[in-house]
Amino acid sequence: MAAAGAGHPLIDACEELAADVLAPGRLVTLMDSGTAALETAYAALRLEPGSEVLVSSASFRATVTAMLPSGLVPVLCDTDPATGGIDLDDAAARITPRTAALTITHMWGRPVPLDAVHALCERHHLALVADCSHAYGLAWQNQPVGLAGDVTVWSCGTWKMASGGKAGLLATSDHAVWERALVLSQPKHRALARVRDERLRALAVTGAGHNRRPSPIAAALVADHLRRLPHTLATKRERQTAVELLLDRHLPELEPLPESAGRTAGASYKWHWRAAGDHPVDTVVQALRAAGVRAGLPARPLHELPLFTDPDLAAHLGLAVQLPDPASFPGTARLLDRLVEIDTRDSYEPLPDGDPDPYDHALTAAPERLAATGPLSEEG
Repeated sequence: MAAAGAGHPLIDACEELAADVLAPGRLVTLMDSGTAALETAYAALRLEPGSEVLVSSASFRATVTAMLPSGLVPVLCDTDPATGGIDLDDAAARITPRTAALTITHMWGRPVPLDAVHALCERHHLALVADCSHAYGLAWQNQPVGLAGDVTVWSCGTWKMASGGKAGLLATSDHAVWERALVLSQPKHRALARVRDERLRALAVTGAGHNRRPSPIAAALVADHLRRLPHTLATKRERQTAVELLLDRHLPELEPLPESAGRTAGASYKWHWRAAGDHPVDTVVQALRAAGVRAGLPARPLHELPLFTDPDLAAHLGLAVQLPDPASFPGTARLLDRLVEIDTRDSYEPLPDGDPDPYDHALTAAPERLAATGPLSEEG
């Protein structure tokens, strides 16, 4: 639910709708980006600086880096190759007396098993942050994933299923966390209209150095996309099924990832297939691109990026990170091994009546281009 306050009516309406659609009964706040929502979430939980937060190495970079301004230390964990989310057994093994929170990301719209997540958090008294930016309309065992975290966030940027061009949403059931989030993110008049805690109201007069004010234009776009979300989800599922049939017919060496266990609603944010043939995965991607398919490789995992490999880089900006053992992420390696990613920005609307599926032509051409390269036994 959204509380009435001195805000723009388009922003108020967007928050009300987001609560109804994504997180029924939660307090929802719109911000100017998903990264801003994540930064606010970590700060509003009031975790002690130096506290450790468990997070998958396969998460989107901002899911992790947004905790750094609060002085929190990301502890990169392995990935469960079956779900694409954090490996909860590996996360449990990395818990120390300084561990204060767990962050989950439903990567590509593949749900993390929430019963096991809640059990781990309860057993070790961890706060739970849920990044649902890929998970619009997603449900795990009929439970909307937006209800799972102490704080839940969505990016509403770029090609997300509800996009304002640049915006983000934060939801929580904890009124104190919500008030702190308002003071940390909203303009003075809006925070003062909603916050009741006297100490926070005093702080709202000046703010805390952040301006995460959302645009009314972004709010109108996000609201429009939220109203259309059932149509978008149904269209994406229909288009994915059609493309999988075409791949099975034209390019069977691309094998789809197994369906996510427990998913009872939602749709994939991006599509992934594993290259099971003899060709190097880069060659497969190049053949698909040459045929007109928006194909690529998934982003590299965080434990391979300079922030987590260069001991001086984080210190240069006064940031605290741990440098993990690169050999301690076998699940992440298995998930990403020979994985091909297809951008789904052309799958948000159904094909016009009578128009051929452009994937049919592209996936007919791709095998010919691939065959011209000849099979290779080694990558390179």
